[in-house]
Amino acid sequence: MPSVPGRIRVEDRGHVRILTIDNPGKRNAFDYGSLAELSEACARAAVDGVRCLVVRGAGEQAFSAGFDIDAMEGDGPGGDRPDLATERAMEAVGSVPCPTVAFVNGAAFGAGCELAATCDLRIASEGARLAMPPAKLGVVYAAAGIRRFLALVGPAHTREMFFTGRPIDAAKALSIGLVDRVAPPADAEAAALALAEEIAGNAPIAVQGMKRILRLLEASHERGLTDAERDEVAALRSRAFDSDDLREGRAAWAARRPPRFRGA
Repeated sequence: MPSVPGRIRVEDRGHVRILTIDNPGKRNAFDYGSLAELSEACARAAVDGVRCLVVRGAGEQAFSAGFDIDAMEGDGPGGDRPDLATERAMEAVGSVPCPTVAFVNGAAFGAGCELAATCDLRIASEGARLAMPPAKLGVVYAAAGIRRFLALVGPAHTREMFFTGRPIDAAKALSIGLVDRVAPPADAEAAALALAEEIAGNAPIAVQGMKRILRLLEASHERGLTDAERDEVAALRSRAFDSDDLREGRAAWAARRPPRFRGA
């Protein structure tokens, strides 16, 4: 069985591979290293002939709390930024040729919520809560990430999630299409693995071929951003990451107090 050092644990059960985000002290939050490990683990799944990939968080409290705000201090390796590192990891997850199942076993916030949205299917425990809180930190989220939510839950629910940053429970997530199934905590893990095993028992060439066609059909409905629009999006995001509001958002989070944003 292959192993990926650090905070992404890898376990094989027949043709099903389980990736566990293992950082329980930080509610399974990501940093630059664990995002790189996630990308590497996804690339390995394709090479190793995995038929279904399950992603989950360690323990029972959190799927992933997103990017660790403490790790946002300064630039990452080579001047990297958290949003760019997250975007690369999500692209790696989205590029896995076999079906991917998110077992949302607890809180899924920010990049954790996007990770669940990037997977093909999502099973949530009844106690799970999901949120996209970048506005509470002063972050402009990536267009690719927002597009994933538009495809899943539509414009109105996407606006509400991103504009308010308000967490929603598993039942609400099910009602808007953000998750596909909700199970009691005692049964949720078994349900996610049973689904993965059922998928893995089918012909991999057929399943992977249909996954690829589904992705092509989804993409064909989107014009895509022009170069000028991409430049505008990049400028909006860079302005937010260089802003006093982002520094205030991080300080407020560390002090566990409401932020006092100034729009600068």
